[in-house]
Amino acid sequence: MAKSIQNAVGQPLYYSGASTAWFSATGSGPVLNGTSGNDSIWGDSSVNVTMHGGTGDDIYYLYSSINRAAEAPGAGIDTINTWMSYTLPENFENLTVTGNGRYAFGNAQDNIISGASGSQTLDGAAGNDVLIGGGGADTFIFSRGNGSDLIVDFSSDDTVRLNSYGLSSFQQVLAHTTQEGANLRLDLGGGESLVFANTDASDLQASQFQLTLDRSHLALTFDDEFNSLSLRSGDQGTWDAKFWWAPERGSSLTGNGELQWYINPSYAPTAAANPFSVNNGVLTISAEPASQAIQAQIDGYDYTSGLLNTHSSFAQTYGYFEIRADMPSQQGVWPAFWLLPEDGSWPPELDVVEMRGQDPNTVNVTVHSDHNGAHTMTSFPVKVPSTDGFHNYGVLWDEDHVTWYFDDVAVAQTDTPADMHDPMYMLVNLAVGGSAGTPLNGLANGSEMHIDYIRAYALGDAPVDAATTASASSDWHI
Repeated sequence: MAKSIQNAVGQPLYYSGASTAWFSATGSGPVLNGTSGNDSIWGDSSVNVTMHGGTGDDIYYLYSSINRAAEAPGAGIDTINTWMSYTLPENFENLTVTGNGRYAFGNAQDNIISGASGSQTLDGAAGNDVLIGGGGADTFIFSRGNGSDLIVDFSSDDTVRLNSYGLSSFQQVLAHTTQEGANLRLDLGGGESLVFANTDASDLQASQFQLTLDRSHLALTFDDEFNSLSLRSGDQGTWDAKFWWAPERGSSLTGNGELQWYINPSYAPTAAANPFSVNNGVLTISAEPASQAIQAQIDGYDYTSGLLNTHSSFAQTYGYFEIRADMPSQQGVWPAFWLLPEDGSWPPELDVVEMRGQDPNTVNVTVHSDHNGAHTMTSFPVKVPSTDGFHNYGVLWDEDHVTWYFDDVAVAQTDTPADMHDPMYMLVNLAVGGSAGTPLNGLANGSEMHIDYIRAYALGDAPVDAATTASASSDWHI
């Protein structure tokens, strides 16, 4: 009889049965077929292959992105085992991801999602799923509308991320829990719940829950909805289109290995390469291959793009800073929203979000510091189910902590460095190259970062150094 485990709603979920046939993609062609029975099929990192187990309970071992598995509906209980970050395709029931720092995301079925001895991020997605961390400091993600799930092995170093449930404090979490024998059930509302197997409420800690941002203590100090783009002209306008230290023709950031030149639209010789446009309340920053006509003005850089900052108009000590953006997904592009000190020093630096176009499931957040006399970085590669379309990326910076948010839910936290207690201004840019690598095909079709709004909020009596608290007027609008 097949082995099973009961999910949060009392239904049995089954593991794949024992294999009776074994296959390897080594030396195979582009397609590898199994039998009508239970198969184990191994991929090969050097073979571009699609593997079809057929009927029966099939187990696939995938070693690279060119190893693919395919199943038909109702063709047994099928499992994918891989070291890579992976999202379960349709018609598969179970997933095991063994690589440290990887993610394991389910599909719309009732899945068994497992990690291993390292740290993984697990999300069953829709369906009533069973999640097994397998050791290590794991993160379990749950989102409203995705059903009721069970965590088999929630440990003291594990974390739960609760998306869109409206729970903003640990006290609220505890108030919604009920002990059911050896298990603890968290009522998430709407008929959904999360069950912690073999857990008491007293086992839980506030630090284990990533919850919704409490906006009740925030006061709006800056808001640009991008109905137009207000560029600085003299002492008017909101956004500088170049670093404060750069010449009028703009610059790049050579120390980062960036491949683009940031165009200043007010500089006539390169104005035709203006990277900024506004349409229906959305600002677009475009990265493009550089034309030969402006090579002399941009020091021979291969690409042009844009950067905006509020160095001349707005800076603030502490607060909540957020951007709502649709991030690009091309290989080699590097969009970012970040903060730098108003006084021009570096570090510190606070990176609200950095993306690598080819890795849309990882939101990179970082603090840079020099408080010990040497440059240090605390960085978190946060795994999320999707960044398709517009999402909110934010950071809550106070005297004691820096907490990052994705779609208004906390995703990472660290202590505020000793040298991060003075006013900082905001920057947004679309870089090319650097940590994102080399673009494919010379970025022939360009790349676009779309921004719905950028906002800042003060915390209580935190100081604000602002020439504007909203989108200011300027002689230059696009």
